[in-house]
Amino acid sequence: MRKYAAMAAVVLALALAGCTPARGILADAAAQGRSAVRTAELALETEIDGRAGFGVVPTALSDAARELEDSAATAAEASAGTTSEQDLRAETLTALRAGQDAVAAAQQSLDGLASTEDATDELAVAGDALDALATKGGE
Repeated sequence: MRKYAAMAAVVLALALAGCTPARGILADAAAQGRSAVRTAELALETEIDGRAGFGVVPTALSDAARELEDSAATAAEASAGTTSEQDLRAETLTALRAGQDAVAAAQQSLDGLASTEDATDELAVAGDALDALATKGGE
């Protein structure tokens, strides 16, 4: 019986502190997405500087795209019980989609189908948005 009372007290304390499971899950998804976008940024910079070995940058961008897909799936599955959690989930999903678009632009820039400069800018903006959400979700 004490075990259940202690668990209830912890859950209540977390809820009152604003640290609900959904917020933590969304913060983790945003942090994972941020890491993927920042990796893509570094890979593209390496390519621009001519320091990349054969196949390294396309592989890094593919891995980043996969990580962003996983992050979006995690965020979409987060159980958001309150309006603020639902809003945070929607904001996180939007930022993760922007990250996916930025990585796709970076991939296209390797083939000359998109501007490298535009792709670099998109990656920076997406990374900043995900950074803010990783911090906000954990509050």
